[in-house]
Amino acid sequence: MVDSTTAERIGLTWLRAELEPVGAFGRRHDETIAPYAPGDEAKALAEIADAVALARTLHFDGVARIRAALRAVPEPGPILARARAGDPLTDVDFYELGRFVDALAALARAWDAARGAAQRRPPTLDAMRAILAPARENGGFYLADAFGAGLPAARTALASAEAEVDARREAIAARVREVTGVDPIGDEFVVLRDVYTGPLPDGARVVRDAPAYRTVAIDVTSSARDAALARLTRAEEEARRALADRIAAEAGAGNDAVRALGALDRALARVAFAQRWGGCVPTLAPNGIAFDQAVFAPLAGALGERGRRYTPISLDLPGVAVLTGANMGGKSAALATAGFLCACVALGVPPPAREAALPLLDAIVWIGGEGPQDRARLLSSYAAEIVRAREALEHASSRTLMLIDEFARTTGPREGRALLIAFVEALRARGALALVSTHFDGIAEAAQVAHVRIAGLREGALGAVSPDDLDAALDAINLAMDYRVVDARDGAATSDALALARLLGFDATVVARARELYEG
Repeated sequence: MVDSTTAERIGLTWLRAELEPVGAFGRRHDETIAPYAPGDEAKALAEIADAVALARTLHFDGVARIRAALRAVPEPGPILARARAGDPLTDVDFYELGRFVDALAALARAWDAARGAAQRRPPTLDAMRAILAPARENGGFYLADAFGAGLPAARTALASAEAEVDARREAIAARVREVTGVDPIGDEFVVLRDVYTGPLPDGARVVRDAPAYRTVAIDVTSSARDAALARLTRAEEEARRALADRIAAEAGAGNDAVRALGALDRALARVAFAQRWGGCVPTLAPNGIAFDQAVFAPLAGALGERGRRYTPISLDLPGVAVLTGANMGGKSAALATAGFLCACVALGVPPPAREAALPLLDAIVWIGGEGPQDRARLLSSYAAEIVRAREALEHASSRTLMLIDEFARTTGPREGRALLIAFVEALRARGALALVSTHFDGIAEAAQVAHVRIAGLREGALGAVSPDDLDAALDAINLAMDYRVVDARDGAATSDALALARLLGFDATVVARARELYEG
């Protein structure tokens, strides 16, 4: 269970968008699969291992081409359902089924080109393709003679009757030209009164009599043609019915193919993610979180777009730990990374890390700051944190991950520190997993939990940067900051706040005075 605020903070909203299937098949398939929870370790691990194996096997560009081919597969479900129900199918329906089997063949070719294994090759429905083959000239559909025993004779009879009608019409038209001097073009034509006003030949009749002209039609009735047309209509209906029955016999295979496409769509989304961000097959451990060289992909992507580097991080969280360290050192990102990796395994996604041991959880909760729903309820930042903490503590357990980002920083420091210590003690007592970032000193020692910190600014790494050049300052901080999470047994909670304020262009005299006060 993850609420909207937590989903946004840990990158789950971003992750779901990244994993969006390309087609309706995949979206329907995804809707049937809930996030993995405790007890689903075997299923989650199988899906993750499959994605990692495919990511190593399939060619990177080939995955994009397979997904493009998958996106192009039309939806056959309603047509197959009508066929199985015994309803008649139209030529348009048969045409759409032809597009479906063609798209499946194109998808299979894309799979082969991407070096996909033969046993995982997408279905091609060769039987349905063979049924439709006589009508598939130039990619269209024509109810060919092969679909009905009575079609050839019925079409021959109609052609003969229409030829007879055409001959009779031409004979009448020849007499009209001879008598009136007007060439009758089409079923109706005009005879101007200043050209001819006399009687018309047999077979030509006036349909409109105006002062300046007459509109004339040539009437050629034929009971033989009507009978031949009725016979052909019956033969075509019988042929379509027979063809629909043959399609109905293959509808089960068609529906199986649709389900296979849905599973493939979901799998390829995870493969594409693993190929872009890397991914491992984790150990799904019931207690604790540990990962090595992990990537918080939403942040890494945003930094990459701006030409800035991202530093993977490692963490070992056996239960509850307090995280301290430099401003802008990545404490919030470290919390988000832990939540993001747990969200990955819950969705069957290879976590982007060199290796990881992660749990399946009942809930992930982010506490810190305020979300849109808090603003809607007119809660202050402090009130929002307290309400979220109260609700989270009621359900805290070893299957809950609590990510607490500078809790109580918006109230008095003495009360805030005391409240945070008590909160951490309560989480430890409930056996919850929790990573708590703070600038308060001595929290870990007072609450008797592990203490880790961001390594912080490298000694002497910050050079002179113009205060007006914010981008250059941010680049300098990025290069100077050591984002590793390290042990902090000495309990010091350094923030490098004054050095960062100077680099970010804050008034130099104010920074100097602050340093005097701090050191004094």
